[in-house]
Amino acid sequence: MQDAIVWGPLIIKYEWIAIALSALTAYIAMKYWVKNQIDVSKPIMEDISNVLFWAFLIWKFSVILFNPVSVLNNPYYLLYFSGGERGIWLAAIVVLCFLYIQSKRRAISFWLYAAVMAVGLFTYQFVYSLFPLLFNHPLQSRLYDLSQLVLAIVLLIWIYRKKESVGNPRDINQLILWYSMGQMFNGFLKGHSVAVFLGLSSEQLFFLAITLCCLFFQNLSKERSLQES
Repeated sequence: MQDAIVWGPLIIKYEWIAIALSALTAYIAMKYWVKNQIDVSKPIMEDISNVLFWAFLIWKFSVILFNPVSVLNNPYYLLYFSGGERGIWLAAIVVLCFLYIQSKRRAISFWLYAAVMAVGLFTYQFVYSLFPLLFNHPLQSRLYDLSQLVLAIVLLIWIYRKKESVGNPRDINQLILWYSMGQMFNGFLKGHSVAVFLGLSSEQLFFLAITLCCLFFQNLSKERSLQES
């Protein structure tokens, strides 16, 4: 099976189609989720739309930072390659910084921004994970995509059930905790991962660090609640 649609000199990868449809679905889900927040829905969606556009450009063209030699040797390299996982993390940092600044400027809770972004992330993950399952991918790859799909469904159900209170720090912390733990488990199903420490890949170690941070803040919050009571 071909990995792209060839139309004369134009090559459209199936992955690009999957990314576009997943992003569109994620945007619709975010807009639907925040529609009842009448006072803040418009500025939140404006900020998220703007920063996601720039995040896409950063992800796509960060290959210039990470692989400048290939780009200089062949400028067409930019058309067919992106910044990969490193580009995604760079874009994620930019997104978080921008939304935090905007939340302060607009006097809107940053955690509400985080909740809307979480809805978009899980929806994107759900739709994107469907595409490999529809094609004849290797068994291990399909298991990984299936686990990602299940994780996204579970977290989407949770966040919709907690819709009224999910914009507070404790619930967002809980959401990040479960997502990080899920990604650690899914890492064992991911092919071609290189163990760095204790049989865990660098990505799993990253999510392990996030999990430990979330547990620390969770315990700290419980201690404060006990002291206040």
